[in-house]
Amino acid sequence: MEEKKESQQIEFSHGSNGSDAEKQHSEDGTEEFRWSVPIFLNLLALFACYFSSTWALIVPNASIPFIVAKFPQQARIAAWVAASVSIPNCVLQAFMGELSDILGRKPFLITGMVFGTAGTLVSSRANDLEMVIAGQVLNGIGLTLGYLAIPLVAEVVPKDKRPMLQGIAGIIAGLASISGPIIQGAFIKHNVGGINEGWRAGFYMSAGFFAMTLILLVFFYHPASRPSAAGGASITRRILEIDWLGVFLVASGLVLFLVGLQYGGNPYPWTSARVLCTLIIGAVLLISFGFYNGFVRKDGILHHALFVDRNFAICQILSFVGGFVLFGGQAYLPQEITNLFTRDAVITGVYNLPFNALSIVGSFGAGAIMGKTKEAKTLVVTSYVLFLVGSGLMAVMQPHINFAAWFFPTSILGVAVGASTLVLAVVVSLCTPNEYIAHAMSLLASSRALGGSIGITIFEQIFSSKEKDILPGKISTAVLAAGLPSDSLKEFLEGSEHGITSALLKIPGVTQTILEAGSASMVQGLADSYRFIWYSLIPFAFVTLILAFFLMSTKAQMTRQVAAGIRH
Repeated sequence: MEEKKESQQIEFSHGSNGSDAEKQHSEDGTEEFRWSVPIFLNLLALFACYFSSTWALIVPNASIPFIVAKFPQQARIAAWVAASVSIPNCVLQAFMGELSDILGRKPFLITGMVFGTAGTLVSSRANDLEMVIAGQVLNGIGLTLGYLAIPLVAEVVPKDKRPMLQGIAGIIAGLASISGPIIQGAFIKHNVGGINEGWRAGFYMSAGFFAMTLILLVFFYHPASRPSAAGGASITRRILEIDWLGVFLVASGLVLFLVGLQYGGNPYPWTSARVLCTLIIGAVLLISFGFYNGFVRKDGILHHALFVDRNFAICQILSFVGGFVLFGGQAYLPQEITNLFTRDAVITGVYNLPFNALSIVGSFGAGAIMGKTKEAKTLVVTSYVLFLVGSGLMAVMQPHINFAAWFFPTSILGVAVGASTLVLAVVVSLCTPNEYIAHAMSLLASSRALGGSIGITIFEQIFSSKEKDILPGKISTAVLAAGLPSDSLKEFLEGSEHGITSALLKIPGVTQTILEAGSASMVQGLADSYRFIWYSLIPFAFVTLILAFFLMSTKAQMTRQVAAGIRH
């Protein structure tokens, strides 16, 4: 009786496209779907998973300047606070969806919550920046597994309900993105736990969210059996048939390549053997992976069935560029705010609001529009137009602007990120065979994380290069004009490398007026350096905008079909 009820609730079919898709959907995509308490409880657990993972991604990145204030002597490795999450996020998602297709969803989500709890607790108790980074690695593993909730939300409802549910998921994630930096900012501002210790409280809260979600998953998340391309094959046989060589090639290649990118220029020169070896070996492994999955193994990580619909490949590229803005924005907007506008931790969170809040608007709005029109192309094209406009406006930001002027471009970028992230996820879930949904959407997330990792590195290199070129000249001109003796200039410039503070008053000839002139010129120099980050994004956004026009219609795929329901 129980099996009969389950079979009535769940319908399995292999998605296809064009006229074949319409025929297939008309034949077996019409079974009635009914909302029920078990469905709502399953979604509650998945949404909690999404919230916890997003909090764990956002809050540490927003805290980087204040963590550095606690460990200033290790400031040179601060970029690894973000990179230590983005690297496992990118690497694991390349194959974790396939493993969860075989071994089941629940064990991976629960494991993720355990890793997330452990990682955030390690970071919260850190006595140096290296320990924060070590905790962030565990946190990265945890939130990566937690983000499996995104495709799982898509699985339990009909295809035509996916935009709405993904929009709600976007709101849940947006709440974490908005509240996290502000709450963390309040902890930091009021020095909760001691001077320069407030950032730890946000990590404690993150551990609490992970633990709470773990409980919800154990008691409420009960996914039903899923469609399988392997028919009745045993789990052992399916595990043995996993593309383990592909897993090794992509995992080792991505780790080496991304670590090489992070090492380059900081702390090692780009021409050093350590950087070149990791980059070259990583690139060779990734090229080998592409060749192997393209010509040798057709059912590997890059399963050829995923590429039948060209929308899948296009979405991967679009997601890659979207990762530039999503991860780059999360890593660099807080730094730009603290360097140009305010050191107040709470006000920093407020300045982050436009980007984070409007990403909710973009996500929910895109979900509502796609649910009504059943078309994605116009939404994606509009998103990348907004990327172009927002990047161009960010490139003209000045230190003296008010909040309203900051609000406009960051809001545009937020809408673009929210809308594109949701729509691309829905498109991939629609154009992918049901038995590969989690795997396909994990690859999409991996592309986004890879774009983010490379984007952050590009941004860091551009900013560091421009900072070295621009700041000395700006500061020299300003302080000499303010009356600094020329023979004190070298000492002043060396002393200002870690910021212009009252300690520089000890230098002969330095007055408060000179100090203020130097500080103002430094802020202007930083603004001039940051704008090149946004210049670098414009060509990528333009190319992907052109690519977005080649997306195929999604209308025929928006049916009442449920990929994998729940157990009642």
